[in-house]
Amino acid sequence: MESNKNLGRLLDILGNETRRRILLLLTRRPYFVSELSQELGVGQKAVLEHLRILESAGLIEGRIERIPRGRPRKYYTIKRGFRIEVLLTPYAFGTEMYEPKVPRPTKEYDQARALIKSTEPLEEKIRELLTFLEGIEKRIEELVRTKQELEEVRLLTETYIENLLRRIAREDEREFERIVKQFGPRLPRKILDALEDV
Repeated sequence: MESNKNLGRLLDILGNETRRRILLLLTRRPYFVSELSQELGVGQKAVLEHLRILESAGLIEGRIERIPRGRPRKYYTIKRGFRIEVLLTPYAFGTEMYEPKVPRPTKEYDQARALIKSTEPLEEKIRELLTFLEGIEKRIEELVRTKQELEEVRLLTETYIENLLRRIAREDEREFERIVKQFGPRLPRKILDALEDV
């Protein structure tokens, strides 16, 4: 349940247009507060408050740049990447957040490293990297399609189990308690939460 609260907070944070615009700008390059204020047409005090919220959520980080003359300046960069998926079907509504982790040393990871380290002529290197990237993109699209199909099947099955257990609870409370006790450890958390009001 804690992860749902965190995701809800994150969605609230991203619901603000100015914060989304700040994140979009920071995907291009690091920015100083004064630059963000000018680019957004928003006062520096308001920008600082948005930056504080984004930083406390772990989405951005501030770094100090020391310059030979004058005071050190603070600039902001994106701290981490993540992907949010919202799934809405006739059976359920849900959100999931994925954060990138350090890649496992897979065959593809080794391939990417080899291409990055290669000493081929520049044009050939870029051509090979782009071909490799296109192959990775294609595989990701296939996996996403498969995931979506499996997600539908999972939701359909979960909904059926939940409805079945609700029907049993209405007809025979003792039987319902016996089944929940027997299968409780295997029931998805989502179903157990939904059945709390039964």
